[in-house]
Amino acid sequence: MTRTKQKQTFQDKKLNAKMRKKLVGLFVALLLILVGLMMRITYINATSGEKYKKQVLSQTQQQYASRTLSFKRGDILDRNGNLLAASNKVYNLILDCNAVNSKDSYVEPTLQALNRFFSLDIAEMQEILTAEDTKNSQYQILKKNVTMDEKKAFDEYTAIPEDAQLTKEQRQEKQNIQGVWFEENYLRTYPFDSLACDTIGFTFADDEADWGLEGYYNNTLNGVDGRQYGYFTQDFDVEQNIIEPTHGKSLVTTLDVGVQKIVEKYVDAFNKNMGAANIGVIIEDPNTG
Repeated sequence: MTRTKQKQTFQDKKLNAKMRKKLVGLFVALLLILVGLMMRITYINATSGEKYKKQVLSQTQQQYASRTLSFKRGDILDRNGNLLAASNKVYNLILDCNAVNSKDSYVEPTLQALNRFFSLDIAEMQEILTAEDTKNSQYQILKKNVTMDEKKAFDEYTAIPEDAQLTKEQRQEKQNIQGVWFEENYLRTYPFDSLACDTIGFTFADDEADWGLEGYYNNTLNGVDGRQYGYFTQDFDVEQNIIEPTHGKSLVTTLDVGVQKIVEKYVDAFNKNMGAANIGVIIEDPNTG
């Protein structure tokens, strides 16, 4: 019985010695791998560190690198301050294909959200994401003249408040909506439609006009675009610089919306019943001339 116990003890010691050797060997192997990784990282940092740092930093500035900040064209008002022509803020919907394509799990949630809120065709967006000339683009305009309400609805859907009661899947879906941002722009509108249109004129692309007050005072009504861009310092830090736009000046006219409506009403009726090659109307205060 004693000899059996001694034999068992010897075998246990032998087994423990083998296990210790294996553990020591495993530890040494892991240590060598760690040392090798550290040496590799040190080598990469020494030879290509600045290049990779630029690549990482450039991703943090992709949404504001060399962005144009549009100026607001000046308003045209009547003598009482009623808006005859105004520029309302709208947005261009921009897709950063490079950001969306950076991870497979980003594609489907992003396209579904764009389809849901902006009625964009999923097949057309997929073509933009996969085409050779656009798949790495960081600036693709998907839709112009997006309203503030449309933008607000999208922003509220993609936001994740700290106290939001979301499932893990819902939270992940929102986090996977990537590469979508909005560029400010302005849309020219005429609140009274065609009222005094021959006098006011109209604008076409890029806030240019060649008719009526819009055309005659085009340089006065127009401003100067601003700029928002990022750049690298000597230490390879990303700095942001913003040059604010200079908005156009507004124009106050001697037109009176109320009087103009009355004049156009009777001129239209006269033309309908009798007609004339030219019609001139003078408005006068009978008390003062």
